[in-house]
Amino acid sequence: MSDTPVCDLVLLSWNHLEETRPCLETLFASTGVPCRLLIVDNGSEPEVRAFLRTVTPRGHITEVTLLQNEQNEGFPKGMNRGIQASTAPFVCLLNNDLLFTKGWLEELIDVAGTHREIGVVNPSSSTLGNRPSRGESLQEYADSLRPLHGVYTEVGMCIGYCILIKRAVIDRIGGLSEEVERAFFEDEDFSARAQQAGFQCVVAEASYVYHAEHQSVRHLPEREALFAKNRKWCEERWGRRIRLAWPRFEPVVPGSDELRPWLEQMIQWARKRTLVYVYSPMPSGVSAEVLFRSVGLVPHIDVHWHAVPAAFAPWATLGFILQRRKKPFDIIVAPTKRWERRVARLKWLHGADVVPLGDDAQLVKRWQHRSRCLRR
Repeated sequence: MSDTPVCDLVLLSWNHLEETRPCLETLFASTGVPCRLLIVDNGSEPEVRAFLRTVTPRGHITEVTLLQNEQNEGFPKGMNRGIQASTAPFVCLLNNDLLFTKGWLEELIDVAGTHREIGVVNPSSSTLGNRPSRGESLQEYADSLRPLHGVYTEVGMCIGYCILIKRAVIDRIGGLSEEVERAFFEDEDFSARAQQAGFQCVVAEASYVYHAEHQSVRHLPEREALFAKNRKWCEERWGRRIRLAWPRFEPVVPGSDELRPWLEQMIQWARKRTLVYVYSPMPSGVSAEVLFRSVGLVPHIDVHWHAVPAAFAPWATLGFILQRRKKPFDIIVAPTKRWERRVARLKWLHGADVVPLGDDAQLVKRWQHRSRCLRR
């Protein structure tokens, strides 16, 4: 195998040596393709700086470069220093509170190469709710995911704990936005820019990385204020995330001719920072993933499915909608005129705009109004 780096790994460090040591140990032990490691240290304490200077190449990581910042430049600026120093076909941005399992990077690269449109890839992770059972090691859990080799799910955004990025994406849109102050929402903005440029964000189901989460920011006294400020910046740039209810009262038939265009419509809305909730009768034992794959489509994580009984679909759907109090819907697509009138009369309860099925212009108009976004 050639030692030419296939991927540049950019690891951002800021103190927390108790997290960085095992992170690096598992990274060296579990990486199976030629890589260069770029460690960007964001002004850590002397003990941490001294340790990082001792890190040397091992295994498939053939080169280690330490890029030392004298002060904490924040997540976007720190990562961008590594991105600017990278030259490989892939760049992988890494937090320093990760634990890696064998095959993690090979699977990310394999999935990224599946289609030209795939540009940004997350591994499966504890951050996404995937954890070993009690008594099961991380590697044993990762091994159990191997049958999912090559399988991926499209997502509305990739999360910044571990992101593989194709060089074509960086060439097209650049690095992380440095308008973000220190941390939070830089990954959401990067994902939105990548999607605007025609790339897809996905999760590789058979790649596994454990993430301790928020070790660098959990003790910041200004954490909540920083989160709120950067969220406001992101929403002003890309609009609010919209919750869209899309009922369907006829049973769904896997593999049918009319299923694919309908699901494609759901996916297109999910790609616009929209959480789509489908209420529909479902065949017994059939999952949403099976429905997508039955017509040759990749599931999108932001298309959520709720099975309702076929005989009472209109009433059951209405009940689900009215029960949502904490995160109510912004827009409801009404499949029939009668149901539309009934739901519209209850707007004082659910608060959503009701749009008749097939009125695409009205749906776009209400989406723009609710999201306060005119960019897309």
